[in-house]
Amino acid sequence: MSITTVGDKFIHYEMLGRGEPLIFVHGWLGSWRYWWPSMQALSTHYRTLALDLWGFGDSSKSSDSYSLDKYVEMIEQFIDQLGIVRPVLLVGHNLGAAVALRYAGARPHAVSRLVAVALPVPAYLPNNRLLEGDVAGVLARVLKVSHPEVETELHKTDLAAFNQAAVEVFGTDFGPELVEPAVPTLLVYGNADTMVQYPNSELAAPAPNRAVVRLDASHFPMLEDTARFNRLILEFMRAENDPAGVTPKEFWQRRVH
Repeated sequence: MSITTVGDKFIHYEMLGRGEPLIFVHGWLGSWRYWWPSMQALSTHYRTLALDLWGFGDSSKSSDSYSLDKYVEMIEQFIDQLGIVRPVLLVGHNLGAAVALRYAGARPHAVSRLVAVALPVPAYLPNNRLLEGDVAGVLARVLKVSHPEVETELHKTDLAAFNQAAVEVFGTDFGPELVEPAVPTLLVYGNADTMVQYPNSELAAPAPNRAVVRLDASHFPMLEDTARFNRLILEFMRAENDPAGVTPKEFWQRRVH
């Protein structure tokens, strides 16, 4: 376990590999842990890092830090504290995608490429009944999937952070920020995701600095279509030109004879 401090708070993170920094930011269900398979796969090419946002995993719990703005500040503080050379590559999921998008928009010089996974576009709030109770209950009711990498650390989530993330992320329209992204951006969605809707036709269409891809998965494509997800990230991060041509290719799947 690795820890860095910001004032009287601490940030838990894990790191693997060497090279250009690639930072993973988790979503409203889970912690850094579900990025581990992607960190392992991509650490031969990058210095991969994954942190726990305030209120999640093993980072500090403090209700005055549970907001998109505070999480954007947290990314900047994390990069500063570790002395990470900018620009960085960012991969975020749901809440983490919103944080990464906002960070890239505010500091485009600090981010070279952005992957936003399961970012709700347009804004909509889930049924309040689905968000009642503990986080594990929401995972079971809403997503109906089982992933040890997600479930292992759900008990560490501050329910206040979870609820605030749901209200802000699902209640915000990120569409205008994606019309002309500040940095090359790849949007990734699971075609069986019961929580996050696929973007409208305008945002789903390829455009300068933006591409949208659907994978055979639900809310956690990094765990459900792992090999293709990791290869997709690698292709996008290495692309020299516009990201619009980045697609999940069939030959990425290992053939067994």
